[in-house]
Amino acid sequence: MLNDFDDQFDASFRPAWAHLWHVWRLIIPRRAIDGAIVWGRVWRRYDGRRWIYKPLVEFEAP
Repeated sequence: MLNDFDDQFDASFRPAWAHLWHVWRLIIPRRAIDGAIVWGRVWRRYDGRRWIYKPLVEFEAP
């Protein structure tokens, strides 16, 4: 017989940090979501299978 924890456990469970984008510094170039090559400071998130990257767009405040 399974206990309550086993009943509530979901195979798609991910830690809280996996749902968030965070700033990361890439030394080795990687492919972004749109297929472009990115390096330097980028946004990074884990989607359950792999890390996905987005370019970090910085702007100058007036």
